[in-house]
Amino acid sequence: MKTTDEQTLRAVLALLAGMEWALDPNDRHQRMIIDPPDVVADDADAEVRRFRELGLRPGEATPGRSLARSDNAAWETPDQHRIRTWRRRYVEAHRQSLDWARAKAEVYRRERERLAPYGHPDGLEAAVVAQLRQEADRASSARLFQIGDSLGQMALRRVVRRTEKTTTPFDPAHLPASRGMLFLDTPLVLPNGRRIVGYVWGPWSPPAEEGWFLLRPDRLLEQVEPPYDDVPWTWITALTCDESLLQLPFSPYETLLARPGEVLDPESRLRDPDTPERYRSGSGRQGGQELMLRHVRALWELLTQHKRSTVRVLAHQVHQLKPSKRDAERRRGICDSGRVENWWVDPDAGERFREEQPSQAREGGSGRTLAVRYWREEHERQQCPNSHRHALLETAKPGSCPHYEITIPEHPVGPADAPWSDRLRRARLRPSAAPRRAANA
Repeated sequence: MKTTDEQTLRAVLALLAGMEWALDPNDRHQRMIIDPPDVVADDADAEVRRFRELGLRPGEATPGRSLARSDNAAWETPDQHRIRTWRRRYVEAHRQSLDWARAKAEVYRRERERLAPYGHPDGLEAAVVAQLRQEADRASSARLFQIGDSLGQMALRRVVRRTEKTTTPFDPAHLPASRGMLFLDTPLVLPNGRRIVGYVWGPWSPPAEEGWFLLRPDRLLEQVEPPYDDVPWTWITALTCDESLLQLPFSPYETLLARPGEVLDPESRLRDPDTPERYRSGSGRQGGQELMLRHVRALWELLTQHKRSTVRVLAHQVHQLKPSKRDAERRRGICDSGRVENWWVDPDAGERFREEQPSQAREGGSGRTLAVRYWREEHERQQCPNSHRHALLETAKPGSCPHYEITIPEHPVGPADAPWSDRLRRARLRPSAAPRRAANA
């Protein structure tokens, strides 16, 4: 049976539905074709049509699934050329890919997206496209950063040292750029085994008419209210290399929010009591979100520390893009200049910090003079930006004087002509220096 009339087709299908009939598998001449044009036979067809009306199209090079597992894939160290190419493909995927939009729609149906416009008045497809377009706008105008392994490890050490302390209030002034996209040379491994290779961030104010909801840890949806003080929040998208998105070696993994003035409580509940430097295996999703937020905040604060203090611990190199290639990027919808900043820890930061310290003893000190030299470990200190007004501010309102967490690099202490102390070596050789858990064993 072959027909193009919709009413005839519906009538025949209604008759067939009320009949008891079976196809003869041995009849080679039997064939049934029901393929009428412009007739919606499946919800998936309606979804595809709706997405196409909103400006999306199927991928030409990679039809089908938009996400692929890549657990065993090794993360290759990025460079300036790869980072620019990845950013361009990331923007194209979020602006045009119908396959990626359908994958996001499936996540919406199951309510697995942590932050999404579930209450969008124009339906599911419009909600998906609204979120994807916002992510594309953040990435297209983002400054590009490459984080060396030394800087990534320093940020992680900073997170570990502050594990039992409340974080300082988040200040948007600590951001290296209002919109940015950074990639790590060495992935951050979460307690659940997921590898994080980068972050995309930008300012975000949830429009009330888009119906944004936040999925709480108890799996209940909570409506997101717009900021009351008109100060935008910072939307952060964590990227993982355990899934590949279309032609990219990574994909979005988790959504984080950083609100101005927000502090995080101590995360000691995530630590292994026997080995505090390690996280408990299988920590919940909420714990992974806090770890990623602490990690990216540590990176931001290290990248901008030279703006708040004379203590410089990082070195960087800027890779500029040729004007002709910059124009080509703008034709593809990239608004940023396309330069890539490569940051790493300066190996001479400790010596330089020691040379910048005053040679004369400060007032109020113990008055003792060191007769040996030794290396002081990397640590943080509270730096007051208003030292001349600190007492006045604290008297008027306790806690009103903001303090910055400044990372001090490992540096030598003591006179330059003094012999090196071996007290650390002797301390490690003492019997009492053995780990307590080993003694109990």
